[in-house]
Amino acid sequence: MYAYELETNPYPSSPTPTEKDAKILGGKRHKEAKSAILECIKELSQKVSGRESDNGDFRVITLIQDVGSGKTHLALHIRNLQKRHNTICTFLDLSTISPKTIPSLYDALIKGFDDEFFIHLRTKLLEYIGNRAEQGDNSAKKALDYTFIDRLSGVTIRQQVEDIISGKKNTSTENLKKFLIQWFNHYESTIIASVITNSFDSICNLEELLGRMTAISKLTQRFLGKIILFEIDEFDGNHESIEFAKAIINAHIPASIVLLISTPSGYAEIQSMNASIFDRLEKANYKIDLAGSNSVDELSEIVLEYIKHNDKQGKFKQQAQEDLAEKISLLYDEFPDFRSVRSIINILYHAMEKSKELNLEKIDEFVIDETIKHAYPGLKVRGSVMDVPISDFFKIRRNCNNGDVGSQLKQAVTNLVNFAHEMGNIGKLEKQNQPLDIIYQDPYGAKIGIAVVMNQNHGKNFEEISNVSKSSALVDKLVIMTNTNLPSSNSATIVNMDKAKMVDLIYFDSKYTNHKIKTSDNEKAQMLAKTVNII
Repeated sequence: MYAYELETNPYPSSPTPTEKDAKILGGKRHKEAKSAILECIKELSQKVSGRESDNGDFRVITLIQDVGSGKTHLALHIRNLQKRHNTICTFLDLSTISPKTIPSLYDALIKGFDDEFFIHLRTKLLEYIGNRAEQGDNSAKKALDYTFIDRLSGVTIRQQVEDIISGKKNTSTENLKKFLIQWFNHYESTIIASVITNSFDSICNLEELLGRMTAISKLTQRFLGKIILFEIDEFDGNHESIEFAKAIINAHIPASIVLLISTPSGYAEIQSMNASIFDRLEKANYKIDLAGSNSVDELSEIVLEYIKHNDKQGKFKQQAQEDLAEKISLLYDEFPDFRSVRSIINILYHAMEKSKELNLEKIDEFVIDETIKHAYPGLKVRGSVMDVPISDFFKIRRNCNNGDVGSQLKQAVTNLVNFAHEMGNIGKLEKQNQPLDIIYQDPYGAKIGIAVVMNQNHGKNFEEISNVSKSSALVDKLVIMTNTNLPSSNSATIVNMDKAKMVDLIYFDSKYTNHKIKTSDNEKAQMLAKTVNII
């Protein structure tokens, strides 16, 4: 059993999304982008409904954002919805095609369609031929290989069509072509013959590719009443990719939408390589920029959506959601590695596997610590001198915002000075003199005074710092540690205490107080003392 009593790991294991993974879509920006794409599909579907489409019934959508932002996931999610939105979708990943030749691009487009699409279209086309045969069209009868003997045997044209659909009988390929050329153009006849015989031959030029793409779109609209969505992923400045996309856009394939998916860098490449197609992309019917999809709020929504979708027992309550969102926020703040959809999903996948291994009820600090140790060895908390474990870091970081952190840090600084004295880095300690927290002598006999001024109210900090500064006459050097960002002055050295220094000090203090400082910690603790100007 996984965390939150889930029967399966809700997160995909592969960094490349699959259609199964893409059934789940979370995040405000992704849902807004989804709505825009579906609006385009709806608008075009309504426009061509009940009539034959023409070259004006063509739309372009651009979808742009960084690697790992969920672009492909969104495209596959839309593909999953095609049955509900009067659409047939083919997905083409340009990065997987090499070399990008006309034959290889056409082959990838055909393979991008679901098998179910061709089965359904084949059925409708054979029924059409059957209807014409029933109306007395002899060429249609010959195409179905329906003979005088069949009629004498009691086999109806309808039965003949059903036998061909089920695979019990075949059409006459030569007669099928003769029938088709009477009612359809060259490209349409070729596609219909390919669909019925389930045999798509190769092509050798761009004109043929565009002709067949147009034929597929028009046949799909006529016989299935649906439009085609061409999803083209990883579109960039590659010459062959640009020429391919440019040709599709200029062809205005009727009853179709082209969704071009790119990164900001890829989009910039296109601009520098071909100004004309860039201008066309800038004038796309819908321009979708997933900016903000890598924000911490967006990532939290995406992560939580996976668990909610798989939470059949209703165990993922509001408190558990908020608790996990807090951990995601901390990971986001401290590790640039976890600031994309792809990376945060990856660590949550491993954390879920670890929760099952350790039989844990939820994803807590410990399981995230264990996950990072095993899946991301060597990854450290940003700015940490003491190499604070993630589990301790989470607990301490959470407490850094409470009102008691000032007293904790004063105690930690006192103990760090004591440690430096034990290590022989500083001279004798002296009795503290209010408002100073500690006074000691450096190795050269100079008197050093330290004051820790940590309040949530920064106005109060200014008041205390002003008061502490008066003590500078009592010592040779005054060090003020504060969470208020101030420059050093002539009377004092200001140490601006960021969260990393606070966490390091509190972590050191915990180990020092509990007599858990190991030899391997000595160098780190001395480095911490230098960082906060104790030595």
